[in-house]
Amino acid sequence: MLSAILTWYLVLQGLALAGTPLALAWLRHLPSRGYAAAKALGLLLTGVLFWWGCILHLWANTAAAALTSAALIFALGLWLLRGRWGEVAAWWRENRRFVVVTESLFLLALIAWALVRAAQPQLETAGGEKWMEIAFLNAVLRAPAMPPHDPWLSGYAISYYYLGYLLLGLVTRLSGLPATVAFNLGNAGWYALAAVGAYGIVYDLLAPRVGKVRDAVRPLFAPLLLLVTGNGEGLLESLHSRGLLPPAFWAWLDIRNLDGAPQPPFSWIPQRFFWWWQASRTLRDYSPWGEYLEVIDEFPAFSFILGDMHPHVLALPFVLLIVALALNLYRRGAPARVWDWKTLLPRLTPLLPYAIVLGTLGFLNTWDLPIYWALMFGALVLGRISDTDDALETVVASSTREAWPPLFERAWRLAPEGVFLGVLSIALYFPFWYALRSQAGGILPNLFNATRLPHFVVMFAPLLVPLGGLLVGAARRARLSLWAILGWNAAFLGGIAVAGLIMGAAAAYPYLMSILRRETVQGYSLSPEQTTAAVLNRLANPWVGGLLALGVSICVLTFMRRMEHTEKEAVSSDSADLFPLLLAFLGLGLTLAPEFLYLKDIFMTRMNTIFKFYFQAWVLWSLAGAWQLARWTTPDDAEDAPSPVRRYGLAALSGLLILAGLVYTFLAIPARAQEHGVPWTLDGAAWLDARYPQDAAAIRWLNTNVTGVPVIVETPADAHRAYAYEGRVASLTGLPTVLGWSSHELQWRGNYDEPGQREVALEQLFTTLDPEVARQVLAHYAVEYIYVGPVEIGRYPADGLAKFAAMFPTVYAADGVTIYRVRP
Repeated sequence: MLSAILTWYLVLQGLALAGTPLALAWLRHLPSRGYAAAKALGLLLTGVLFWWGCILHLWANTAAAALTSAALIFALGLWLLRGRWGEVAAWWRENRRFVVVTESLFLLALIAWALVRAAQPQLETAGGEKWMEIAFLNAVLRAPAMPPHDPWLSGYAISYYYLGYLLLGLVTRLSGLPATVAFNLGNAGWYALAAVGAYGIVYDLLAPRVGKVRDAVRPLFAPLLLLVTGNGEGLLESLHSRGLLPPAFWAWLDIRNLDGAPQPPFSWIPQRFFWWWQASRTLRDYSPWGEYLEVIDEFPAFSFILGDMHPHVLALPFVLLIVALALNLYRRGAPARVWDWKTLLPRLTPLLPYAIVLGTLGFLNTWDLPIYWALMFGALVLGRISDTDDALETVVASSTREAWPPLFERAWRLAPEGVFLGVLSIALYFPFWYALRSQAGGILPNLFNATRLPHFVVMFAPLLVPLGGLLVGAARRARLSLWAILGWNAAFLGGIAVAGLIMGAAAAYPYLMSILRRETVQGYSLSPEQTTAAVLNRLANPWVGGLLALGVSICVLTFMRRMEHTEKEAVSSDSADLFPLLLAFLGLGLTLAPEFLYLKDIFMTRMNTIFKFYFQAWVLWSLAGAWQLARWTTPDDAEDAPSPVRRYGLAALSGLLILAGLVYTFLAIPARAQEHGVPWTLDGAAWLDARYPQDAAAIRWLNTNVTGVPVIVETPADAHRAYAYEGRVASLTGLPTVLGWSSHELQWRGNYDEPGQREVALEQLFTTLDPEVARQVLAHYAVEYIYVGPVEIGRYPADGLAKFAAMFPTVYAADGVTIYRVRP
């Protein structure tokens, strides 16, 4: 196990080395020069170049091509660093402590989380997506070219954001480790990449405030808040398990599995099976007739403890990389001159590398692309005035729209940069977008559910005090009056109400007709009485939306005030707290949006919108909160600084809530490990030898003896039973099967046409007694291997399976598993 960890560490460090010269040259506006971000940058750009080479058929999907890509990225960085070695030497002398802490943090985080994964290694199917994820990883490793094939729908490419699996596959290929080991090490490696990425961002935010001796310790608040701290549900689990607090409190709190009276035996350690899962379902929605609706509210600590390598986890280090790039843009500054076609190209060209990296988010976790486009554009707008503009009055004085506030004027002048970033970030990955199919079906108004304030507080408890302190401090430094804040908040909520009325008017007639006819509305079959009761209940819970809107108003007013420049008052636009405030502002927007809107999908609820938006809000607020905590714990002699009593008091209160969040993490890790109850190992498929030894042996034979991507047929999962053991051969070999998890194919492709046809065909294949009918099905799907194991024997009639022995040669037969070769 230790040798596997060391190998993984060395490969990741090799890819980090490939990106380090480029980071030092490109991110020179950051005090750290992007040293921590270089680890993710090297891996990401190597993967992007490797992918494009495969798409253009410049090389095959091999380790040699991956090494070539890394070497080219390294060479590009060296070329860009030419003539700057003196700067790098000076930077090294000033930042050696930071480098040592970064490397120590990376190594310790990797080892620590690899040990966590070794205690809970199974790639099991219950309660997670690992079966799907290992299938994608193995498909990426097997695919001769790009895009990789869909292992659960032969003949089709993956219709999902798969760049994260390609990056994981690239590291796997270079390490030479089995995919089932690399999966768990990938979880640990991504954890370590995220830890140093968050650390580097907060280091850069703090560096200007600490003089010549830069603080390399307080930025460690960032990985603590981002990755280690859980939400408040773990503490509630412990209190409930101990039998504390009256039943009325638990009924009022209304968190699923905690809403009943505590039952003996009482213990500080929760005893309910799978209790740690509930933290990711803290929010609770209801249908209009009172039926529980699942809402996913994951946070990074939960996601890493769960151990899935889902796109939101795979994208996390690269999200942090883009935050670092946005901070570099913020510090670099941007011209705010009147649009001029002659100077437009020189203005836009420097943004090309930013678009290259930003565009990968669409390919990693599509939901993240518009979020971090907004961050980059916001950084441009709020960033310092570049050297080409002497002061902010240049913007105001030259304005052709003098009635506009300077903030909006500057945004207008930088619109070409924003459009360029957005369009190019998509265009650069056109082959991916062209092949993608999705279940997304537009935006729907949230008619019936508002987040309850207690649920929101439990969800974000460790982050709320630093967030509140950041907002209050920003308002105070911007000298915002309470009336101005309340006025803007009223206007903002009024705008939301008007927009809601417009949307409602547009949809009123069909909704009204559906309700009166007792037909379906957004997945609900409603009566007029139920509709009225549900809407009134929704209006009775305005607190989360109202408070979030208040925070948004404070941010917008602060941005506007900081951009103003008058004879009496001049506030620099590169103030230290503007970028953390921008992070807080985006998080507020992400948590506010699902109060009113959600993305339409096959579930017809706001489940996935909350999931994707809240996760990113946690990321953004943890960075902003870490900065605020570091400020509170740093001596500050500025006139407008809070008193030491207030600063340390707020820091202590934050510390108590962080400790409350750590209860979840330190109880959930052993609870998760105890569920597995297996010897420590990093091999996620080791459990198969104990539970399904016949399949384990046959899958090893396939991985050893079958090359390329021939189609294999096995039992598909039942359409009504997701997270099943079926699909196991395709998952653990990467070989394309005719149909795997059909319910997931529906989610990925937005329709059930092809999976539905294949379900019928496979049922016919395994049950018919007519060899000719079977041959027609096999030929239609170009099947080369038939897998008959315990699952097939338990599901299909014996005579239907026996026909294959008379039709095709047997290439493997052992312990109840037979594999037939259809084509010689």
